[in-house]
Amino acid sequence: MEIPFIQDENGIESISGITYEFPYTMHHRNLSNDDIPWHWHEELEFNFAYKGPIIIETTHQIYTIQPGDGYFINTNVINTKRSANDDQAAIEYAHLFHPVLLTGHYRSIFETRYLNPILKNQSIEVLIFKQGEPYTKEYIDILNQLNKLDQNEAFKIRNLLSEAWLIIMKKADNRPNELFNNSYPNEQAKKMLAFIHQNYAQKIYLDDLAELIGMSSREIIRIFKATFHQTPMEYLTSYRVKQAKTLLRETDLPITNIALMTGFNDSAYFSKIFKKTNNLTPKAYRKNNALNQ
Repeated sequence: MEIPFIQDENGIESISGITYEFPYTMHHRNLSNDDIPWHWHEELEFNFAYKGPIIIETTHQIYTIQPGDGYFINTNVINTKRSANDDQAAIEYAHLFHPVLLTGHYRSIFETRYLNPILKNQSIEVLIFKQGEPYTKEYIDILNQLNKLDQNEAFKIRNLLSEAWLIIMKKADNRPNELFNNSYPNEQAKKMLAFIHQNYAQKIYLDDLAELIGMSSREIIRIFKATFHQTPMEYLTSYRVKQAKTLLRETDLPITNIALMTGFNDSAYFSKIFKKTNNLTPKAYRKNNALNQ
């Protein structure tokens, strides 16, 4: 089952399946249909590349995950995911959980001694467990056990997550404890990203983002490009197309309606932009997707 990408009012990804009573869920994500847009969340990720290869891009580095590899993504890491090969399926099994599931309560020994040294080390974004390397077999064995459990076995799940965390600590043991030089641009970029994700269906101008951040249009373009490698308007267009692709795959809404719902002025302009970025018209994309189901 493919999980839709959802964000809350702050632009933080809202994880489907996470609840206050039990902040853990397992997702089966198909990255072949489309990439996961730039996002961040407090939940940690213990993942396995079932089919690949998969690209994880952060604001500092690009990581390539090969099929059969395991990987860990730290809390609040801004990232985007995509298939590394357009002609090859890319599927991940993702175990997501809030750190509180392991810490128990604020300033517990579990938080201060075991989790915080990694959660607060911003140099630890992604850890990859490559096949044949130390700790990989143990890590993937735990993920395979988690795959077989449901929330009726919550205690077993928490125990397995704790065991996996001990492996994460060993893997990260030689990493320097450091901060990236300046997180301020990232915070400003997050605000712009959240605004775009919340308002993409409406008209958005550079002046709107400049007013939001309190900077000139030139400065916000510089910050956004340095963080996401696109201008804000380029990203807005690509994000609108991503939302349209989801609607084309998962609904039978008329293409004209989809164009208007995703912020395009008219269906002709939408079709032009869609074909330019996907080498297919919206109609052909919908037809191809239907044939692949």
